[in-house]
Amino acid sequence: MKEYTPRVLSPEELLEKAKTLPMLPGVYLMYDRAGKIVYVGKSKALHNRVLSYFQNRGKHPPKTEKMVRTAVDFQTIVTASESEALLLENEKIKLHQPKFNIALKDDKSYPYVRLTQGEPYPRISFARRRDKRDKKSRYFGPYGSGGAVRDIVNTANRLFALPTCNRVFPRDIGKARPCLFYHLGRCCGVCTGGVSEEAYRERIDRAILFLKHDYRSVISDLEGEMERAAQDMEYERAARLRDQIKHLSALSQTGQVVKDLSFDADVFGAYADEIGGCINRLSVRGGRVVDSASYHFGADEILTPESFSALLVELYRGREDLPRELLLPKDLAGEETESALALLPDRIRLLIPERGDGRRVVAMAMENARQAALHRRAEVAKDERVLVKLAEVLQLEVLPQRIESIDISNSGSSVISASIITVENARFRKRDYKTFTIDLPHPDDLASMTEAVRRRIDRFRNGDATFAPLPDLFLVDGGKGQVNAVRQVFAEAGLAVPVFGMVKDDFHKTRCLTDGAADISIARDMQLFQFIYGIQEEVHRFAFSRMDSRRRKSVKGSSLTRIEGIGEKKAGALLRHFGSVSALKSASEEEIAAVKGLGARDAKAIRDYFDQNGAHAGKEV
Repeated sequence: MKEYTPRVLSPEELLEKAKTLPMLPGVYLMYDRAGKIVYVGKSKALHNRVLSYFQNRGKHPPKTEKMVRTAVDFQTIVTASESEALLLENEKIKLHQPKFNIALKDDKSYPYVRLTQGEPYPRISFARRRDKRDKKSRYFGPYGSGGAVRDIVNTANRLFALPTCNRVFPRDIGKARPCLFYHLGRCCGVCTGGVSEEAYRERIDRAILFLKHDYRSVISDLEGEMERAAQDMEYERAARLRDQIKHLSALSQTGQVVKDLSFDADVFGAYADEIGGCINRLSVRGGRVVDSASYHFGADEILTPESFSALLVELYRGREDLPRELLLPKDLAGEETESALALLPDRIRLLIPERGDGRRVVAMAMENARQAALHRRAEVAKDERVLVKLAEVLQLEVLPQRIESIDISNSGSSVISASIITVENARFRKRDYKTFTIDLPHPDDLASMTEAVRRRIDRFRNGDATFAPLPDLFLVDGGKGQVNAVRQVFAEAGLAVPVFGMVKDDFHKTRCLTDGAADISIARDMQLFQFIYGIQEEVHRFAFSRMDSRRRKSVKGSSLTRIEGIGEKKAGALLRHFGSVSALKSASEEEIAAVKGLGARDAKAIRDYFDQNGAHAGKEV
């Protein structure tokens, strides 16, 4: 399809163009003078919806009026149905991130609980994001914070005594002694060979009910098993089950907001003013709040039932653990909301409560949204103040909204890493962190730092979007020598990027900043000092972690390459297959020979090496 080329139309021309639109469902895209899409919407009747914008100029709410004044052209895409229009609208919003649309544009991911499937002994773990290519796992969420997910994962694994080690079952059953968790009763001990697949499946089935927050069903199931254990005089097992029931019962009372234990809904509230706003979601299961998430939007983004429906599609499409009901304030509900819910496989009932527990919980979500919006503004104001202070102290011409910082970490001459972290609007932006592998005959921090900066500039100039834009301020972990060397690299490239150094004291803690000639004290301003100290600690942490990761891989590979006939490629294949040198040491010749790329001769050489060297083989790993 040929890409649409927007024009600059007058208000009269926009009105006439809108009059020609059909009474069919579809999506419309509003363009500004720069040819950028500033708003995406959908309608079951394009003619009526788009015409209303240009026919009623001056009568819209302020944010909508601003969008209409910004628009100089529009494009429409007719769809076969309103549902298809809703999906297309969602895709366009995610693709173009229009200025006036509300979407999940926060620089944070909403994590999940992951349950592996299709294997004899499934595991429960934390997942930063949902991998749509992963067809062998089941995901619960997303949740509002990583802390909430970790609490759920840890509780589930501990409550049902599921393994959390790196062993692979059934491959590693009986190959090593059980760990401390088994002896403490926190793991059922699959590694001992005493847990059948059927018994383990029962634990997983209960864990799934727990992840769905169906505590009543889990408690009922455990009570039945406890009674059977007592009848069979298995008193120790009955006692463990009693403790599980007690823990679950206490957990089910935490965060109780509705007495009705069958209350199962996601409750939304919103707050908006001329500065921006927030949408809050409370997930209530069994009458208790199990999660809360806030979605912030800016001053220009328009909150309407239409824009809210697009948010719902993004939140719920593809999810498995859907609520039975959706409770909304009247302002967020509309035909568009019903259309969004119709796209989901398990239809959710939409309610606008006017009394009782439902209205009370919606009011709670509304207040949460207000408080979250005000808290966010206070945090932004605080961040802006520290950036203003930094600009004043360093006499910068612009506010340093994007800061990059570099540190070098090495382990001898074999592993040298240069790491660059990014701070945007006073917050760490981890998705933009970068690491460069430096190849030098011997460690040289100054040479490593300048090479990394040159490569960062080259990647930017070659059009690599992940290295854009350039920073407003570049901080090096070092003193005058590092500052002057890096500043020279930027100067040679014709780039005017301010460079300063973070100087450490004798105790390896932040002492001051330097411009390459003189020291600049920041000790008297605690907020500014903590900000710079945090950057210096974070860049050091990231640099060390990247170097340590590469060192570990190098050491593991080198220990195996001592074996005759095993090079780096085969060593890598062995580690990928077995997961660790320890697991490889326990493998038989037949299991080793089964690894792709290895043969019987390699397997015999590896087995002989470990048998001859015993406990010392691979010790450096």
